[in-house]
Amino acid sequence: MENQKQSMLELVAAHTSQGRRVSEVLSSMGVARSNYYRWKKDKTQNKADRLSSYEVTVEERGQIDEVKAQYPQYRHRRIQGVLQQRGVYLSASVIYGHLKEQGQVEPYERRAAPWKEPRYEVWQRNLMWGSDWTKLSVGGVRWYLLTVIDFFSRWIVAFEVVPTVHAGTIKAIYQAGLRNQGVSIHSETKPKLRVDRGSPNTSGITQEFFEGLGAELSFARVRRPTDNALTERFYGSIKQEEIYLVGNYPDEISAREELGRYIESYNQTRPHQALFNFTPAHVHQLNNKSALLEELNNIKRKTRDRRKAYWAEKQKVSQQPVNRGCPGKAQCQIVDPKPNVEAVLQHQQPDSQNENPITKNDSLDSLILSH
Repeated sequence: MENQKQSMLELVAAHTSQGRRVSEVLSSMGVARSNYYRWKKDKTQNKADRLSSYEVTVEERGQIDEVKAQYPQYRHRRIQGVLQQRGVYLSASVIYGHLKEQGQVEPYERRAAPWKEPRYEVWQRNLMWGSDWTKLSVGGVRWYLLTVIDFFSRWIVAFEVVPTVHAGTIKAIYQAGLRNQGVSIHSETKPKLRVDRGSPNTSGITQEFFEGLGAELSFARVRRPTDNALTERFYGSIKQEEIYLVGNYPDEISAREELGRYIESYNQTRPHQALFNFTPAHVHQLNNKSALLEELNNIKRKTRDRRKAYWAEKQKVSQQPVNRGCPGKAQCQIVDPKPNVEAVLQHQQPDSQNENPITKNDSLDSLILSH
């Protein structure tokens, strides 16, 4: 690159010495004036020799070292604060750069955010469910969609459209989920139900029901929707893709049918990103995340093999010798077109033996040649 710049500078100098303008020469070369003068300036003054008025001084570097020696546990931002209290302002990035040059930047690992650490690990279906409800309009009146979702597969275990939510509806929706999944009420292990602290969930009737059933009712923390994030995420999807689009269901039957149709599609056909784009129905049936990953890897491997075979076949076809003869005939003779060109120029009849660079079968019309 430097050689190209030098040759361009020499070329401009040679043309300007002959009286041409610099702008004219640069325009013909396609070089911007700003680039030319910057190259010319760099040529007369090395970049290392240029000093900036904003360069950190030796005294300021010494002050950084002094604070670091006094407070060895401080990092660049706290050192900036100490210097600022002493009437010296240096940016944190400048202090960090100086400490890095001195090899005084210690590794620092932040504590993981507590909300990113799962409080539970759901490793198979029907271990933990989540339940909640959302508003919808039925005949211009507020109704509610109540659902139960499996945390392992995102499968909607049960749903109901109700005019109001109370302890009875919570009991009914959980029992419906047990029936749909074939879990006996006498089973020793029943799915834990994660709910918020709404009054239907915290009522004494609800808690007595779960205690008598031998199932655990798990309450989310106050103002922590992430504790029931899978349920909240489902409601975000159904609101955007169904409830908000409809706006108002004409009656209870229509609402239950339309919402049931969406939930069926959500379970059976809608890909889920958190499930590696498999469907909740497939994951719920497979009931093994390791097998699910193995299936995904097999799909990737087969796709790569098909792609590899495709391009190998393409390359094989492109490398086959091409027969340049005429199909069904002998090899076409390639002849020199020069006699025909001379005939045209001299208004003569073309030689039928030297007619066309491709074949001998096409002849030039004498009328065209005579004109």
